Amino acid sequence: MTQYYYLVASLPLLLFDDPPPFSSRAWLELCREQVAEGDHALLSRISFEALRPHPNDHALWRAYAAWETALRNELVVQRAQSLDVSPDPFLHEAPFYSGLPALVKETLGAGTPMVVEIALDRRRWSYLEELETATQFDLGRLIVYRLKLLLLERKNRFRPEPGREAFAQEYTRVLDIAAAWMSAASPLLDTEKRND
Repeated sequence: MTQYYYLVASLPLLLFDDPPPFSSRAWLELCREQVAEGDHALLSRISFEALRPHPNDHALWRAYAAWETALRNELVVQRAQSLDVSPDPFLHEAPFYSGLPALVKETLGAGTPMVVEIALDRRRWSYLEELETATQFDLGRLIVYRLKLLLLERKNRFRPEPGREAFAQEYTRVLDIAAAWMSAASPLLDTEKRND
């Protein structure tokens, strides 16, 4: 197994509450110079959008992808229950993790959608830290770093200001529609009152 002592030792510490020190694209470019070609190809393939590890991929990536798929399945099951729909069409093959149902239930009750998403990302971060304990200066450590960096980038894109602006615009639009409806309905309401 290839060791990446210098690269791993030179990477800045990632903390969940801090912004990413650099983009994942810049990090991949840094790795290109210091990582074996096959390892770099794997690091480039890793994302939260494509959880499809190859059978020969690093065990840590396969383990994380399985856990993430199980997490998403549990989210589907609990959201489907609240909507009274079948979750079956949305489920993917994944192992069962005994703690996930309670974890997801607690997380979904955390509050606003943004708070829930950040809480889910904290859970992901915690699981990555568990996996990281079994790594040293190897590809596994770089996989964890890649996933943590992607989480920080994702969290950094959550900005409440655009959401508030969109809500204010939509709320104003609804009020305008209601006012137009009321003024259009006003003559009808006056006629009904006179007929009573």
